[in-house]
Amino acid sequence: MMKFFSILTIASTVNSIEAINRLSSLRGGSSVTDRDLQEEGIYVVTGECLVENFSNAVGGDAILADYLSVANDKATMQAELDDKCATVLEGSIDLSDTLKEGPQFLKNFLDGGTPLNDYVETTTDGEVEYSLTEDASVIVDSYEDAKKTTFSSPDGGANAKYDKYFSNFFRGDMECPLGVIECCYTDSRLDNSPIVDNAEMCAMDLTVAKRTNHIAAGSYTVFNTEAADKTYCSGFAYEADSFGDKVKYNTLFAMAMKTNLYDKGYVKNIPGAPMCGCVEQMPIVTNAACTKVVEGYTINKEGDISINLSWEECGMSLAAYYDSLDRPDMEKMFVKKK
Repeated sequence: MMKFFSILTIASTVNSIEAINRLSSLRGGSSVTDRDLQEEGIYVVTGECLVENFSNAVGGDAILADYLSVANDKATMQAELDDKCATVLEGSIDLSDTLKEGPQFLKNFLDGGTPLNDYVETTTDGEVEYSLTEDASVIVDSYEDAKKTTFSSPDGGANAKYDKYFSNFFRGDMECPLGVIECCYTDSRLDNSPIVDNAEMCAMDLTVAKRTNHIAAGSYTVFNTEAADKTYCSGFAYEADSFGDKVKYNTLFAMAMKTNLYDKGYVKNIPGAPMCGCVEQMPIVTNAACTKVVEGYTINKEGDISINLSWEECGMSLAAYYDSLDRPDMEKMFVKKK
């Protein structure tokens, strides 16, 4: 038993997306390969939105210029690509729509509530109760959206009535100013797949997460963890105004909803903290795994471009990865202490 002590847009991409959806449907939802896409006239671009990367994908500068309907001049093509990539990186799917339950459900889920966190999948007399693959089946479809359409910050109309309703992602008036979003879990809803322990809880300043824990007075918690306590933390980091910044809610969905919940079954927040939020609102922990987005795009013969995201492990802890970013030393020191 854990002991703790409180002390006080994308109109230009429709054709590409429809073709991808059609291929996925034809193949029964199985993975679509680069060859499959090329058969549909869609080319997969690896890396940044640069002429070189797009040219390599389609087979040369002349072909790329033809697809973009511009002169075969690198500066002209790059300017066109910049405009098109900027357009597809404008958020067009509200994160609060991804679970199909509205903003209140998403807010509660991110705080560690809702049936997605509360149910435990058990088998009784051969019958599975509260099947995660059924309860959270919407995640599979939304994950496909997360790979090819930019998610915008969660709103769903809630912010018009409650300013910064999704408080998990704000520090004052700024949205995650340190550029780190983290999730921490204390349990698994899969009875046959216990949580993997990768961190220890140390302490929590409850004041910075008062719209999660509803404790108005200045207070904090010190955790006296025991060997039986299990905690798993993971997160991602990005530089200000970077590609990772623009698709941060896609990465949050991929990490929190698809990998941590749907694939691993991880649930339940650390007491007093959000389950997921800016690192400023999260507890002090000894470690956190690290995820990073892999930038990519697709382009078709009409010049329509969409994002084509994937995610991978950073190969180091979240704190170490943050230390490698172009962030001020003071911010690196603060994140390291968290």
